[in-house]
Amino acid sequence: MRIAYTNYYDLAQYITPSSTTTGYSILNTQDERLTTVWKSDSATTQTIIVDLGAAYSITTFGVLGHNLVATGTSVIGNSTVGGAGTSAMTWITTGQSSAQIITYNAGAMVKFVSPMTYQYWKFTFTGLTSPLQIGRLWVGTYLQVDPSSLLDFTVTYKNDDVVVFGKGRQKFATKGVTWREFNFSFPESSHTMVSAIKTMYETVGNHGSVIFCNFDDLTDYALVLPCYCSIDGELAFQHSERMRFKYGLKLLENR
Repeated sequence: MRIAYTNYYDLAQYITPSSTTTGYSILNTQDERLTTVWKSDSATTQTIIVDLGAAYSITTFGVLGHNLVATGTSVIGNSTVGGAGTSAMTWITTGQSSAQIITYNAGAMVKFVSPMTYQYWKFTFTGLTSPLQIGRLWVGTYLQVDPSSLLDFTVTYKNDDVVVFGKGRQKFATKGVTWREFNFSFPESSHTMVSAIKTMYETVGNHGSVIFCNFDDLTDYALVLPCYCSIDGELAFQHSERMRFKYGLKLLENR
């Protein structure tokens, strides 16, 4: 299980898209709400150049709340040189630091890589069928949760439809949206793992958003596809023996 909760993209002061539709600023991709989007002005190939302000060790990339299609390609490149808003960068395309392709997913698109330390990044999107729309971009790190909750968990589909029945059972309804709720129970974990989970909770609490992947980079199971979500409720640790603890997590999918 992997949980990404550190997003250095939100620290970037210089983000340069190849185009923008008026009213849909690229800064919207730093907003946690996926419905607050950046939109390009055409369906041609689009790029987004990001200056993080400093070189960070990056292991996680994400494209969330998008309208990309399976026939297109999403690539991330990096650079050791550049400047605010400039396109005259030397993008590395070979070796360990080669451009990274993000596998298509209709929901959250996530790519995990070995640590790569650069200040400048470029997202490139090709094969578009309509002006590109993205709610959130992610350039950060992830927490490896071990031991994981591979068996003891439930996935519940929730819905906020408003339904009222009148006398005689006449039905009046307003359609809402559907989202997933995850409930996990984790087995005995070491002090090191418990400390890492505690740090995550202290950082994001219930107010922040995370990217959650139940089976690391495996995306073959529809119920547990990568999810952009928030922790719901408290975090309680139950001592079992010799400073090893059991704990649970409840996650709610965000829109």
